[in-house]
Amino acid sequence: MKHTSTSDELFFITFTTINWIDLFTRIEYKQLLVDQLNHCIQHKGIEIYSYVIMTNHIHMIARSAENETLSDFIRDFKSFTTKELYKCISNNNQESRKEWLLNSFRNIKLNSNMASIQIWQNGSHPLKIYSSKFLKQKTDYIHKNPIRAGIVDEEWKYLYSSASPNCLVKIVS
Repeated sequence: MKHTSTSDELFFITFTTINWIDLFTRIEYKQLLVDQLNHCIQHKGIEIYSYVIMTNHIHMIARSAENETLSDFIRDFKSFTTKELYKCISNNNQESRKEWLLNSFRNIKLNSNMASIQIWQNGSHPLKIYSSKFLKQKTDYIHKNPIRAGIVDEEWKYLYSSASPNCLVKIVS
């Protein structure tokens, strides 16, 4: 289903790695996601209102403010980051899990239409933000994710989140 959105429609989106593999434990992999999100903001008309990058998934509240549909953004983001993350892992001599990661992402083939490399689970099932109460609930959920995971004790301390005062993605304020 194509998610076309008007300028006032926000969506809660989740991208999850296949088999919930903890890929984003290294700064360079998280930075690749940050760079791509910022590229989509700058060049593809995507607006991000809140986000968090966890070890095996990303949550965000976003909308498509220009011609690109939300489905296009999701498809392109997953496709580009899959290729770039795979290259990054391949070229990372410090990656102790290199062979295991590469084999895990290479061997996933759930149907014949899929590429031979897959990092993200199929689907992202964007949920339309239908009220300010739902928006607050999802924003709180996003920002409290690192606390629930035991990474930080206060949401603002996690750098890879829009709750951080040093937020790395250009969010809409």
